[in-house]
Amino acid sequence: MAEENTVKKKDVIIDNLMPDIVVIQRILEGQTEMFEILMRRYNELLYRTIRSYIDIDADVEDTIQDTYVKAFQKLYQFKNEALFSTWLIRIGINEALQRIRKSKKHKTVDITNENGTLQIADMSFMNPESNSIYKDSKAFIEKAVDALPHKYKIVYMLKEVEGMEISEISKGLDLSNSNVKVRLHRARNMMKDYILNATNTQDIFEFGNSKCDRVVENVMRRIQNLETNK
Repeated sequence: MAEENTVKKKDVIIDNLMPDIVVIQRILEGQTEMFEILMRRYNELLYRTIRSYIDIDADVEDTIQDTYVKAFQKLYQFKNEALFSTWLIRIGINEALQRIRKSKKHKTVDITNENGTLQIADMSFMNPESNSIYKDSKAFIEKAVDALPHKYKIVYMLKEVEGMEISEISKGLDLSNSNVKVRLHRARNMMKDYILNATNTQDIFEFGNSKCDRVVENVMRRIQNLETNK
């Protein structure tokens, strides 16, 4: 039994180290279950991308699932001329924009309506009180990001939160490098300096384990139905 568990762990490590293009090739050869590897690699990136356009959680998750199903159906079109993440982002943005066009429910918050001063937590220690303040500051940052117009919000999210390179953002959004830099500069100017320095922005808009598992399970179920109905 212990030997079997060791083998499984090794398989997981191998899967995690496998390049995207190899995973994609195996999926196209019929190993559809390996699509889960791609989803778990890019769930947070895709969530943060779509979250830049849609602010209703249920709609965000639905759009993520639709994006993955569309990506699975069009996977044969991926030519490895750009990163898979870039290709996936473009599909996600298209799905988000389609959903927005179909619904009038989405709205943003005007940052000029914010009043008062937020006390920033000292992150040198994390006792229960400071942990609570930290969570409040994260929520405040997320609200400030939500206030950005969509064209600035997506650039800020991909660069500052996700840590993508300017060149990859430009490919994903079909913009020039200079245009991306201009939008990023304007987005930063729209954010308060103390908000930018409040906490580690790498932690905001996290796509937690329960959400990740739910999306993976739903998408894999839809993919299996597609395969069964061929």
